[in-house]
Amino acid sequence: MRPCMRLLFRLLMVLASLFIVAGCTGPQAKIRKVDLPKEKELRANWKNYNTYCLGSRDGNVDLAYAMLFQLKGDKTIQRDDTWREVTSDEMASGCASFLIDSSPVMQLLGENEEIFGYVIYNFDDQIWASIIDPKTIRLFYHVHPKGP
Repeated sequence: MRPCMRLLFRLLMVLASLFIVAGCTGPQAKIRKVDLPKEKELRANWKNYNTYCLGSRDGNVDLAYAMLFQLKGDKTIQRDDTWREVTSDEMASGCASFLIDSSPVMQLLGENEEIFGYVIYNFDDQIWASIIDPKTIRLFYHVHPKGP
C-alpha cells in the first residue's frame, strides 16, 4: 500500500505544479507572420516606432538576435533588460545586420487581436508573449546556442 500512496502523492504534486504554472502564465498573446509591413520598411521607418534591439548579454547590438518595433501610443510591450532602445541610424543599421537568417516579420497581438508591434528575430530562437492586461503584453525571448 505504501508505494501506491507515494505514487498518488507524486501525481498530486505534479498536477498541483501544472495548475500553478498555468495560472501564472496567463493568456498567451498571438505572434503571427504578416506580409506587410516588410522588413525593409520597418527598418527604414524605425523612428516611427519605439524600436529595440536584442543584443548579446554585454549589450553589443552588433551581435544582435532580434529587433522589436513597438507601436507608439498607450500599449506597452514589457521585455527584459537585454533589449536596448534604438537611438540612432547607426544603431538601427548595426542591429539589422543579423537579419540575413531572420524570421519573416511577425506581428504581436494582444487581447481582441489588437496590434502591439512587430518583431524580427533569428528563426532558431524561441519567442513567446503573455497578455498582462488589455494594454500590456510581456515578450519572452530565448536565444538558441549558436555554433557548430
